[in-house]
Amino acid sequence: MNSITARLLLASSLVLALFIGLTALSLQHSVHSRAEQAQRDRMEGLIYGVLGAAELDDQGRLIINEYGLPDGRLRQPQSGLTARIYDLHNRLIWQSPSDSGDTLAGNDEHISIGQWRFRLFDTPDAQGHFSLRFGFSWAAPDLPEQQFNILLRADASDHAEQLALFDQKLWTTLLSSALLLLLVQLLVLMWGLKPLAKMSRGLQRIRAGEQEALDTRLPHELRPVAHSINTLLQSEHNRRMRYRHVMDDLAHSLKTPLSVLQNLSDSRDVGADSRQILREQSGRMRDIVAYHIRRASVSGSRPLGPAVPLVPLIERLGNSLKRVYARRDPQFEIRLNPQCRLRMDEPDIMEVFGNLLENACKYGASRVRISSERSKEKNRIACIHIEDNGPGFPADVGDELLERGKRADTRIEGQGLGLAVSNELLSAYGASLKLGASEALGGARVTIYFSATI
Repeated sequence: MNSITARLLLASSLVLALFIGLTALSLQHSVHSRAEQAQRDRMEGLIYGVLGAAELDDQGRLIINEYGLPDGRLRQPQSGLTARIYDLHNRLIWQSPSDSGDTLAGNDEHISIGQWRFRLFDTPDAQGHFSLRFGFSWAAPDLPEQQFNILLRADASDHAEQLALFDQKLWTTLLSSALLLLLVQLLVLMWGLKPLAKMSRGLQRIRAGEQEALDTRLPHELRPVAHSINTLLQSEHNRRMRYRHVMDDLAHSLKTPLSVLQNLSDSRDVGADSRQILREQSGRMRDIVAYHIRRASVSGSRPLGPAVPLVPLIERLGNSLKRVYARRDPQFEIRLNPQCRLRMDEPDIMEVFGNLLENACKYGASRVRISSERSKEKNRIACIHIEDNGPGFPADVGDELLERGKRADTRIEGQGLGLAVSNELLSAYGASLKLGASEALGGARVTIYFSATI
């Protein structure tokens, strides 16, 4: 995930979801606990009301005045509220008129005087019921004290429905609030990260060559970064221009002495051997000056520079070479994506591919193929192959041909600088050359490996 907005939004969403979940669970647990406690309090009040309607007769039997029961549901069958009283031996001695007489969950062991036992039981019909059991004693004049248990059962269906409705409203409200907060948070993130998006668009325009510097009308936290980038860009531009001017001045200064030496090599006052030496040395000096001027003019890798379309340049070079080698009529197969671009100066691209394509034509190739593929080598993202059907490179000559002055065929005029200049130009951009044999065409194959910065 490479987007800052996406990362912040994801992190905020996870934190918000965790907070909403914990809040909902806490509220749910608290409300459920309070609801059960309220139900117990109501049932305790009913038990005290039932005991208020009880009395002992002359034989010591506990009698309940049904018309004095605290809740009318205790007198209505199937009302969902029942009461029973058990003696010391847990034998049933009284049950409310609402009790159907079935076996009750919660009718367990006898409990001591003053103890309470509150439970919630689930039943197969999924309604469930609350059970509250209380131990008490009753004493009357001239009669021994007797121990009893009263068991009150209340249907829990209404209670469960109310809690389910509360849970539904709780989660609906919290989820709606969470979605609203996420939307507001997204708007806040977009507004807060707008300056970074502005910087990103500015860098893209610089890479496309549409502008030369970043807009510094930014928040004070980002303004120093923008100023630093602009200073770096301006410094790089000034450095390149200064080197080029220095080399141009050097070439201009050496032009006259080289012309004098060249003219002297044609003078009759100088011996034949001396003229040959002067001609060779002056030509070598001119080539060296030209070579270093080209080398100094290379800008090198520029990640913020505009990318140059490659196919049109190769087509131009191919058309020029077809005119130069019209007798051989070389054919160029360009198997490149039309959107292929290189982040290099156009003159440097022309120099590299011009040397490589001209070498193929010069050494007898009539068919040249330019193709590309993804590279599996580490730190390389793509490579371009230039293959031909010429004689190819000698088997006993490897990367030595990438050195200045090294040639595999001395029968053809040249100084052995083409591959060396191309290799050094590419090296300045973080790319490299590799020589090999073409399996498809049977001649030479030159592979250019490009790094991720091009």
